[in-house]
Amino acid sequence: MIGGLADWYAVTALFTKPLGIPFKTAILPRSKERLIQMGRTMLSEELLRVPQMYYAIKKERVMVRIIEYGMSDVGQKQIKDLLYGVGNQVLSHMDIEPMRKEINKAVYKGISNWKATPLVILFGRCMLERHTASVFWLYFNRTCQRVIASNQVYPYLYRVMLDIMKTYTKDSFFRELAIAFGGDGLSPERLVETVQRKAVQFLKENESIDSALGRYVWGQAIRFFNNLETNKEWQAFIEEHKDQWVKMVLEEWEGKLIDGDTLDWARLMDILIDRFNVLGNEILLNPDKQAPFERFFLLRSIPWLQKLNPLIDSVVGQELSRYSPDEITQIVRGKMYYDLQMVRINGSLVGAVLGGLFYGLTTLVKGVIG
Repeated sequence: MIGGLADWYAVTALFTKPLGIPFKTAILPRSKERLIQMGRTMLSEELLRVPQMYYAIKKERVMVRIIEYGMSDVGQKQIKDLLYGVGNQVLSHMDIEPMRKEINKAVYKGISNWKATPLVILFGRCMLERHTASVFWLYFNRTCQRVIASNQVYPYLYRVMLDIMKTYTKDSFFRELAIAFGGDGLSPERLVETVQRKAVQFLKENESIDSALGRYVWGQAIRFFNNLETNKEWQAFIEEHKDQWVKMVLEEWEGKLIDGDTLDWARLMDILIDRFNVLGNEILLNPDKQAPFERFFLLRSIPWLQKLNPLIDSVVGQELSRYSPDEITQIVRGKMYYDLQMVRINGSLVGAVLGGLFYGLTTLVKGVIG
């Protein structure tokens, strides 16, 4: 009975003030900030820390999955919507005279004696003019929202999250216990749904080119084309592929792509999509070609994951802060109710057994002495 009462007091003190005693009782309601910090530590510094996300992405071969998605029926439709929208709304108003002059050089000199890199740089800088960049970012941002929220992306995110959780709980009983106590809230399904919802919300809040994310992406794009002027390796890649890529465009350029001062952007976008599909098939069918793309993607993913980690920490803090101390207490009580009842029952049983044992020993000793 004494053991049962002690366990009843200890368990009850987690949630309320048993017998009205204020000292070291109602522990959970008084520990909201500490619980929030524990949740933030568990998710942002342990479960979703950068190395674990990186190795899960590497194992899942996300770059190959992106190409597979882009070549699926849904992916093709979304790519066409993005490119056609950009072509009609943005590129049709762009000054193409500098590019026309550059391509005329290729026509007169021949492709083998012509450098394609200046054309790529010109196109990039025209695209990154403020008005053009703002419209393109809006289209790209909303396309990303649709992709992230789609059911087609869910299986990929689920596998990555499942792998992260397996790595997190590997050879650690206490981490498995922490995940188990989290219940549905820490299941892979619930975490993926939360990631999708929060990612879409974050993108919606950053649709403007003047938003924090918009400025960052815009700045990175400008930096890329600035670096392209001096990066010999990137230039070599462009020149290596110009024969098969540019020749087709030039053949179309004289007859179909340009009509006076008008460029048929829809036709050009069809050519780009066709070349993407050809390149995508080559990559998917040839593991040797997958390796450099995987390395490039993984290398570029590190700074993004480093920027993502503080965002995860902030989101977890915001989500947990929405709950009052009483609500947090009720959530924990609901998740642990059965276990707490078993603690009370076991405490009573252990107390009864020990009490009976001590009583028996006392009686035996008295009998021997007497």
